[in-house]
Amino acid sequence: MLNDHDRDVIPRCRRLGHEVDFEYCRQETAGKPCRLVFDCWWERFDVRSFLGAHLPEADMAQLEGCGSVQASQKVLTLLELIQEAKDRVASGDNGSPILPEDKPGGADQP
Repeated sequence: MLNDHDRDVIPRCRRLGHEVDFEYCRQETAGKPCRLVFDCWWERFDVRSFLGAHLPEADMAQLEGCGSVQASQKVLTLLELIQEAKDRVASGDNGSPILPEDKPGGADQP
C-alpha cells in the first residue's frame, strides 16, 4: 500500500531543519518525492524498491538521476576551484583582498 511507511518514523529533514514523515518526503515536490528521499530513508526500509513499485518509470528514473547529477556537478565545481587556486599560487597571487591598513599610509590616511 502506498502509505505503508508514512507515519512509521519521523526523522529530521536536512533541507527543512525539522522533523517530517515519509508522507511529506514522497510528495514534497509537486506531488513527487523529494530528491533526497533515498539518502534520508534507506536505513529505515528499502525505499528504492518501495518507490519503484509505486511510481511511474519516468518519475523513478528522474528521481534516481537526481543524486548523480548533483554529485557530479559538485565534483566539477570543486575541481575548478582547485585549479583556480593552483593557478593563483603559481602566479604568486594569494587571493587576499587588499585592506586599507595594507596600503601605504595605513587605514588612517585618505
